[in-house]
Order: sequence, then structure tokens, then C-alpha cells
Amino acid sequence: MSFLSNIKISNVTNLSDARYAAAVGINYIGFCFDGDSPNYIAPIKAKEMIDWITGSHIVAEFGEQSLDEIKDISELLHVDAIELNNYILPIELPLLEKAVIKKIDISKYTLDQLHTELDAYKNYCDTFHLFSSHETLAFNENDLITICADYKIIWGLPITNNTVLAVLDKIKPFAINVSGGQEEKVGIKDFDELNDLLEVITVED
Repeated sequence: MSFLSNIKISNVTNLSDARYAAAVGINYIGFCFDGDSPNYIAPIKAKEMIDWITGSHIVAEFGEQSLDEIKDISELLHVDAIELNNYILPIELPLLEKAVIKKIDISKYTLDQLHTELDAYKNYCDTFHLFSSHETLAFNENDLITICADYKIIWGLPITNNTVLAVLDKIKPFAINVSGGQEEKVGIKDFDELNDLLEVITVED
């Protein structure tokens, strides 16, 4: 199975999500180690799941942790990439010795400010994960097209089965982000919503 876009799944908290994501060929599987997040997972629990995963890139997702804590957890779990939602300086990022995804809440920026932020980090980050904490976006479609042309963008903005093809065709992000969730019971997970989205962007081999 292959898709029209690279896909990252964030906030994986259970083995059902992890094994499903790897089985269908999702490119990046993220585990949240931000202790302030409801999706936090203990590193030792994540390691048990990571040991089941083959074929996908493992992403460690962090909040406001220190550089040392981020590095320690990432090295312990042998992750492929680190996603940062904080203000670590660009020149400090090479100390992590991992590929870096910088997560940016674009609702907090004007267009000029966002370009300044992206330019400051572009030589130190592999990709940028853009999301918005507000429903109303300050940027129009042309702004987003330009950003995705100039930078490697993971699309974490609202997307549905009805809009995903237009986003991929017009705006052309490097990847789209989806999110894991809680199991109904241990080992039981309803994947209908994600399955429907993947079906829309599946390319027949």
C-alpha cells in the first residue's frame, strides 16, 4: 500500500495504534514525552511498543523539556527523529544528534514573523510541523502554498476526507499529520475515521 503523501501519526499511546500504523505503511510514528500533555507516555512503555515496530520512522515528541532530558530519552529509545514544541535555540539543535522536526503554532505569528522563524531554523531542522491552536487561520491558501514550496512542511492544520486531496494537490505539503487516540479497551481500537482518510489518499500499486 502506498499513499499520495507522507504521513505522520502523533500521540501514539497504545500498541494497537503503533502496530496498525506500521502495518499500513505510515512513515512517521510519534510518541509524546511531554509530561504536561494528556497524551504523555512513559518512555519505558513507549520502548515496549517501539520494539514491535518495523519499517516506520520513530519520532519522540517533546514539550518544554531541557535539552539534556530530550537527548537522554531519545538516545534511550534509539528514535529516528525528535519533534520539538519549544524555544531551544537553533544552534543548540545539533547537540541532539538526531533529525529535528520543529512544531510551530502558526496562530501566534504574522506571515512575516513565521517566515523569520522558519528561516532561523531551516538549516537545523529537517521538517516543520505546522498546526494552529485557533480555528480561524490568519493565512490564506496562497500564503500556505508559498510556505510549503519554500520549506519541508508537515501539515498539522485541519483536514478532512473531503479536503485532503485539495490540500495535497494545491498546497503540496511534504506530509500530513494525523493523531492517535485512546483504546476503547486494551487491544480494541476503532480505526474507521483514519481508515477512511487513508482510503482517499491510497495509490493502487
